[in-house]
Amino acid sequence: MGPLVTEMARATPRGASMNAAMAWATARLHAAGVETARLDAECLLASCLGCDRLHLYAAGAGSLPAAVLTAYRDRVRRREHREPLAYLIGVKEFWSLAFAVTPAVLIPRPETETLVAVALDALAGSASPVVADVGTGSGAIAVTVAHALRGVRVYATEISTEALALARANASAHGVSSKITFLQGDLLVPLWARGLAGRCDLIVSNPPYVATEELAALPPEVRCEPLVALHGGPDGLDLHRRIIAGAPALLRSGGWLVLEMAPVQGEALVQLLRDRGVFGDIAVVPDVGGRRRAVTARYTGGRWDA
Repeated sequence: MGPLVTEMARATPRGASMNAAMAWATARLHAAGVETARLDAECLLASCLGCDRLHLYAAGAGSLPAAVLTAYRDRVRRREHREPLAYLIGVKEFWSLAFAVTPAVLIPRPETETLVAVALDALAGSASPVVADVGTGSGAIAVTVAHALRGVRVYATEISTEALALARANASAHGVSSKITFLQGDLLVPLWARGLAGRCDLIVSNPPYVATEELAALPPEVRCEPLVALHGGPDGLDLHRRIIAGAPALLRSGGWLVLEMAPVQGEALVQLLRDRGVFGDIAVVPDVGGRRRAVTARYTGGRWDA
């Protein structure tokens, strides 16, 4: 690693070569325990240059301008300290769409695409479905559903002002602002205030579900994300309970509730839904890795008490 560090340190105004810079960064990140060291090194450099990763291979022997090299060093060192890659480059792909992300929101994850797949399947054939995305964060679920379905009307709730602003920006970037109504407030409360009682065809949410005792064991990158988007109470299901209790008042008869969960929470959530006495077709759905990731249930239209 010595010669690479020397080249970085002695970079002329024209800069070090891209290949040398990436080799230096890869070595630093690998030593810091970053499992995807080479990929992260490439992504960070591409973000500094404002290009895609393929450009790096085409111009690997080319030199880096001093300003780019300085920015790259800074981002690599921050990644060494385990700041999430998505926050450093400011974007994360979800359902093949690019979403802007900041430390104000949970970073969209591939496993959450399970919720979108379930939602689209449940709404297939519906001409003008009404969907509620509870705790929208970056807007990944709301924007993806709005982007995929022609006649859908999405209501997205979020308690954080910063997160809501980012979600609106993501909706605008993907041309679906006219299909989404963003509402600030706690979980289901803004939906009731909007007069959506009995009108929702589907309620979807990725609520916080990390149990209190599990917080300390989270990877360093995850601990950089907003605690309010991670911590679900003693058993991780505090917010699930609130959503399950309030959802029947908002769902039409036959409407769906779709919730993300940790793989170990399946039985508990299935029991919570059964105990309400108004849900049928209760099922646990795996993600692409085969891990139990979502629980789904259909509101039967029976008597409910919030």
